[in-house]
Amino acid sequence: MPHIHLITSADLVENVDIPDILGKLVRELGAFESVRPRRIKAYHTLHNNWSMGEGAPPGFVHCQVLIKAGRTPELIESIREVLFATLVECFGKSYGEKEAAISLEVRELSENGYVSVLPIGLDGD
Repeated sequence: MPHIHLITSADLVENVDIPDILGKLVRELGAFESVRPRRIKAYHTLHNNWSMGEGAPPGFVHCQVLIKAGRTPELIESIREVLFATLVECFGKSYGEKEAAISLEVRELSENGYVSVLPIGLDGD
């Protein structure tokens, strides 16, 4: 069920590495207890038009992570810390040159608020 939605402004040099960045985020999230790696879906949205507030860096990286509710607050915080550090590492050039702001949102979805199924033979775990 977990979803990773990476959203970036089109001006970032790291956008050429998005497939690798998504793969790294999937691996990092999949390493956590209670996260089934084969259920993770990761995707990217590139924004060609955006506006930043006065004084903000010209570009941005935002990542939304959706997971089912029921994990401990400590586990959620660990997920947040690891994925945020991964984003800072992966977008280090733009971040270091003050070309991008980086943000991460981890949201829990209630068990009855999300339905998902894998193909027959894959969902029996």
